[in-house]
Amino acid sequence: MVSFGGHMGLVAVVKNIMADKDKTLKHETILDAVGIGSLLPGPLAVNVVAYIGYAMRKTAGAIISMTGVILPACIAMLLLSWAYFKYGYQQQFKEIMYYVTGAVSAIILSTGLQLYVKELKGNTVRTIICIAGIAGILLTNNYVLTIGFIVAGGILGSTLKLHTGKLTGDNNNKQYKFSRRPGIFSIIILMGLLCLVILFVTNAQQYTNNILLKLIILFSGISLTLFGGGYVMIPIMQTLFVSNMGWLTQQEFLDAIALSQSTPGPILVSATFIGYKMAGFTGAIVATIAIFAPSAILKVLVAKAYLQVKEHVLAKNILSGVKAVVIGLIIGAAIKIGGQLNWNIPLALITAGAFICSFRYRLSPVYIILSSALCGFLIWYFSK
Repeated sequence: MVSFGGHMGLVAVVKNIMADKDKTLKHETILDAVGIGSLLPGPLAVNVVAYIGYAMRKTAGAIISMTGVILPACIAMLLLSWAYFKYGYQQQFKEIMYYVTGAVSAIILSTGLQLYVKELKGNTVRTIICIAGIAGILLTNNYVLTIGFIVAGGILGSTLKLHTGKLTGDNNNKQYKFSRRPGIFSIIILMGLLCLVILFVTNAQQYTNNILLKLIILFSGISLTLFGGGYVMIPIMQTLFVSNMGWLTQQEFLDAIALSQSTPGPILVSATFIGYKMAGFTGAIVATIAIFAPSAILKVLVAKAYLQVKEHVLAKNILSGVKAVVIGLIIGAAIKIGGQLNWNIPLALITAGAFICSFRYRLSPVYIILSSALCGFLIWYFSK
């Protein structure tokens, strides 16, 4: 309900509530989720929570966590889509959410710095890797290079033995081998996901007039073939749905993105908007499931394999380097979001106050987000 700002905003809320306050989740699990999720296709926010849910309560946990993170944004987007096509888009809502973005950047920065203090402070090599991660996300918009930084961090972690200082003789090595081979059910699922990819890349949607099938093919294909999360997928979706399919006008697409950024959770709830326009309530539900479920299922299968080997010394060394990069990416994401804002005095005060409340006093993001939205409303109201 309050995880605005994309997947790093979600990471900040999860860390604050589940790791710091409730102590039900380890920081290590969050960093693992971000690191592995960044290497897989699909929406990063849902990939992260799918891993966390599976790590805590297996398949049931993954389903519950995915539903929990998607449902508020989906319901909000359904209501906004209905209002949009009935009444039109109101610009003042975007102006109010502008101040929430500043608070979100402060929360993400606070999260990154807290993780740095806990995981990296005092370790020169891992700090240098972290700084490289910050530079990587700030100096490039190329997701392939971001993946390269994560892989390089893993290689350095393994080569320099950043976690343990040794690669052999550890009692945990016996856990390196998979406890069992992939079951027939997992193989069937993988084959099903592969079929969805084939349907997408072969433009199979042009051979059916059923709009629901078109939505399934297109959005599941996007989910399984595009890396980098929502911001990387947006230009691809724009070309596909505006230029190629002609389902949306340019303005409708821009408004869909603006509305999705006004909701909590993943930015790709814009799929809900597109599905609603094409096939009403049913289309919205089908498009939402198609954009989120396939990549999350893939993430659960990967998590299942990874959790069997994560205690091996080699895996710990690799992840030690990866985590340093991930912390850098979190800090860099906050700086990048802040750099995209048109700063003024009210925004600077709200952002600074949010950072102090989050970093110094560990105030829940729930209160910070709601307070910043209220301040944004008051500023907009009195400015008018």
